[in-house]
Order: sequence, then structure tokens, then C-alpha cells
Amino acid sequence: MRIRMAGATDIGRKRKANQDSIYFDEAHGLGVVADGIGGRKGGEVASSIAVASMKKAFQSAESIRHGEVNSFLISAIDQLNDDILARGQSEPEIAGMGTTMNCLAFVGDRLHLAHIGDSRTYLYQDGNIFQLTIDHNVGTFAERGWLRPHQIIPGARDEALVKGLGLGPNCEVDIYEFDIQPGQIFVTCSDGLSGMISDQEIASIVKKSQPKIDDLPGQLIAAANAAGGRDNITVLLCEVRK
Repeated sequence: MRIRMAGATDIGRKRKANQDSIYFDEAHGLGVVADGIGGRKGGEVASSIAVASMKKAFQSAESIRHGEVNSFLISAIDQLNDDILARGQSEPEIAGMGTTMNCLAFVGDRLHLAHIGDSRTYLYQDGNIFQLTIDHNVGTFAERGWLRPHQIIPGARDEALVKGLGLGPNCEVDIYEFDIQPGQIFVTCSDGLSGMISDQEIASIVKKSQPKIDDLPGQLIAAANAAGGRDNITVLLCEVRK
């Protein structure tokens, strides 16, 4: 099977800078989307470190056995978390910076997905869309009972992150594995997309333009901007082909 990738990032209509970062490499089946945490200085630095570190980790690895992919991802992410913290310590003006990250590694007939934060990965298949990742934010954790009311800082917004890279020395990343098959499209995005248009709107746009995957990132970004574009918008599409 082959993986066809297309991606783009946009500043949106309200922000003064783009703190999102994206990287994808079809030949090696690697895709990364990172969203620098808003309200913290250096968000764009943190997201760029995340993308560059994962790129370097995969390019430096001579070979990764199928059974070792998940442990490789965890080790690489622990290292990049340390890199973000070290950069903040050496440059006080950006201390405390953080980022979300979704890293997709297609190996054989499986997708290995590492996720932390509230950037999302969806599966679009046969006209339906499914959110594969869980948002690591206050609203989701409270709804699922993972945070009790007394554990939530008074005034914390639902979208405030509970997990992210650069937020502390311990980095708990979610690792998923999925069997892949031709016709599937994995949609990875920052919350500048998922926060502006609904899952069904995303599915509708993908359905209309599925044969032209190169056009999809731009169309999804345009829809988010038309809805207000309150944040940076980054989209990565990974289509499984025979």
C-alpha cells in the first residue's frame, strides 16, 4: 500500500503569528502536526522543535522493526520534550513554552499514531468520519471523570490543556495503532480547524474533493477561515492507496 499525503498551514484571520508547524514525508510514511500553545511565549518555537525533532529521529534511525515503532516514538518524544524544556531554560524569554503534537508513522499495513494535546486525527472512510484521538483538555477530562471539580483551577477554560509537550519533565503521550486499507483518509489538524467547523462539515468537504487530495488542505482551511478563522489552521491529509 502507498500513502499519499497533502498538507498546509495558515495564520487564520485573527492571529498575528502562526504558531503551528507541519512536516510530512510520503516516502517514509511520516507526518507531524504541532500547535504551539497559545498564551505562552515561544509557542512557534516549541512546535517547530517538535516537528524538527521527530523528523531528525526518523531520518537518523537506520531501521525500525515493526514491533519497535511504538517504543521508538515514546523515546523520541521524551527526548524532544527534554529539548523544549532545555531551550526554555537557556532562553528565559520563552521559558514555559509548549506545544501539542500528532505524529503519524505508517509502517507496513499499520498506522502508529502518537498524540498529545488537543490537535486531532480523524479517520474518514466510506462517507463517515471518526475522531481517533482524545482531546487532552480540561473539558474532556472533566466530562470523562478524569478530573474532579476540586482538581480544576478556578476559572480554567474547558479548552485549557491538561497535557502537552514542554509542560513538565514527564510527558505522557497516547499511542494508537490502526490497521490500514485502501480508501481510508486520515485527517490530522490543529484546533484551528476542528474548533471552527464541525466533524460533519469536515467529512462533507473531504467527500466532495476526495479524488483531488492536493486540494483538500486548502479547502478545509478556507472553510475554517470563512467560519471566523479565530486561530492558526493546519491540516494534514494521509490517503491510503493500493
